[in-house]
Amino acid sequence: MALTDMKVFNDFLYQSITETVDQQVALFNAAAAGTIVLTSKRNVGDFAQKASFAAIAGLMRRRDSYGSGNVSPVALAMLQNSSVKVAGGTVPVIFEPQQFTWIQQNPELAAVVIGEQFAKGLLQDYLNSGLAAARAAIVNVGSTALYTVPSSGALSLNGLNRGAQKFGDRAQEIAAWAMHSTPQFDLFDKALTNTAQLFSFGTVQVREDGFGRRFIVSDSPSLSVTSGSPAVTDYYTLGLVPNAVVVEDNNDFFANTETSNGTENIKRTWQAEYTFNLSLKGYTWDTTSGGKSPTDAEIATGTNWDKTATFLKDTAGVAVKSR
Repeated sequence: MALTDMKVFNDFLYQSITETVDQQVALFNAAAAGTIVLTSKRNVGDFAQKASFAAIAGLMRRRDSYGSGNVSPVALAMLQNSSVKVAGGTVPVIFEPQQFTWIQQNPELAAVVIGEQFAKGLLQDYLNSGLAAARAAIVNVGSTALYTVPSSGALSLNGLNRGAQKFGDRAQEIAAWAMHSTPQFDLFDKALTNTAQLFSFGTVQVREDGFGRRFIVSDSPSLSVTSGSPAVTDYYTLGLVPNAVVVEDNNDFFANTETSNGTENIKRTWQAEYTFNLSLKGYTWDTTSGGKSPTDAEIATGTNWDKTATFLKDTAGVAVKSR
């Protein structure tokens, strides 16, 4: 592959990644009813802060028209929620130009293949990270946000209803259920069926139930936990409100292709890096315990996400635990 071919290769690779990600992000945002939002923003530093006013507890009171006593004031408080910058990248992709003479004829073909696979991996990284954070934060709140199906039972329509009940009179704000395929099939076994597939990309699928709430179906490791001996698996289905999870791509994608000698055949290696910011509605990233540039394990640690919203109904949503 000549230097001019390498330029064509790099140009087509970047173009393929950009176009594929942009198209699939738009489709995903629409299909997921805006509960998990994938967007772009140039965040500077390790964290990004957003201030908002806290809900005023006990704002309204009954007044005595004939009274003269003092009334205790309530402070108007500000909340500061932090998103955290997550760093990602690819493993090096090695190929030998002499073994891929077809690239010399159409270098853009290889670029498109790599670009599309990278785009799928990037979307899955966004989704897995967002779901891991949401599950960890919601479950960490405890029973006020988590409904456990009795007797370690399978997921049912009743279980979803009880989970949504955690939001009380604002349960209608839960717009989608993010679930593993196993509890989805448990629902199907109980005759809650729907074959209208709205969106599919890689291993991520989105469906809709008969109650207006979308099913975001992904066999994401973030939605299941296996433990014990003999091992048992608990599944977590997340009932999410609009803007529950926000993933902001920082537009800092960088890739490098280099040529190396010293082996039987000349090799070329491609590698990429990127970052994105992750935030949850009603929660803030704990910059002290969570720290900078978190690992997957740190993102999935509930104590690293502090609940800042006064009321649960102003947070990302609820969770239903089943087996």
